[in-house]
Amino acid sequence: MRRIIIISAFLLLTLWPVSAYAQESDVGEITGQVVNGTEGGGSVVGTAITLITYVDDAISSTRTITTDDEGKFHFNNVTREHDYLVSAKYMGVDYYYPVTFETGVTAAYVEVGVCDVTNSDRDISIGLAHFVINVTEDSLDITAVYWLVNDGDTTYVGTDGALVFTMPEGASGFEAPPELMMDYQLLEGNRVAYLVPFPPGERQLYYSYRLTKPDAAEFTIPLKIDYPTDSLDLMITGEGVEAAVSQLAPADPVVNDDGQRYIHFQGRKLPRDTVIDLQLFGLSGGGGFLFLIIWTIIGIAIISLVVYLISRRKKSTDSDE
Repeated sequence: MRRIIIISAFLLLTLWPVSAYAQESDVGEITGQVVNGTEGGGSVVGTAITLITYVDDAISSTRTITTDDEGKFHFNNVTREHDYLVSAKYMGVDYYYPVTFETGVTAAYVEVGVCDVTNSDRDISIGLAHFVINVTEDSLDITAVYWLVNDGDTTYVGTDGALVFTMPEGASGFEAPPELMMDYQLLEGNRVAYLVPFPPGERQLYYSYRLTKPDAAEFTIPLKIDYPTDSLDLMITGEGVEAAVSQLAPADPVVNDDGQRYIHFQGRKLPRDTVIDLQLFGLSGGGGFLFLIIWTIIGIAIISLVVYLISRRKKSTDSDE
């Protein structure tokens, strides 16, 4: 009996450090540094840094500290098997960076880039813009897609919103991706603001709205370009519909995978606040609510077409560079 007790005690003393070490190996640390990307920008000393812990895709906990005199920060006792976001709040703007631990490594490092803010949109432009107009029995359904560029070294926060776009008079039924709808705000003057600050880099946005189809056979839609635009594609489809645009050049028709044919116009190097007058011919009378059903059916097809075209155009632009 005494021999069994001695052996058991020996095994406990031998295996306990191994077990403790195994637990410790799951714990790591996250270090990093905040860097201001604005030339001559403000100090990053004392910047609030929050570590957001996700467990099973849900926020489990948060920890907030401030940077030291060199903009550095350090979180210890971090469980490596969880997912993390490091958030830095600088000049009222939140910047988020994911953090991952490499296999077998107990320390992770992240550089957090921030910028000074500006109300000037002088560095904002549109690399690619697409307007898709579907003429249905009862409405004119319009989808706008933008590939935007911030070429500066500051984060654009704007006044009414980080980015503001103008819709034609009478626009209604504004829609955006469900996860982004809360980021938009409708303003006076048929304008819509996207309220998320725009740091240096690129951003893609798209939204939709509709116009009531007029009783007249001819109708002009004024499409305003709010920012300088390098390239614009305008596509129109509808049974028996013809179109003309004086500010854009005719281009080869576009046919999607379902065989739907789009009248196609293109423009290059359009200045800020350009208004494109799209003239439509061959319209029949409008009215009623059939457009609600039709819009649901064609919505997915429109977005798929435009995203494909943007991807193709962007690849072409990158290859030209």
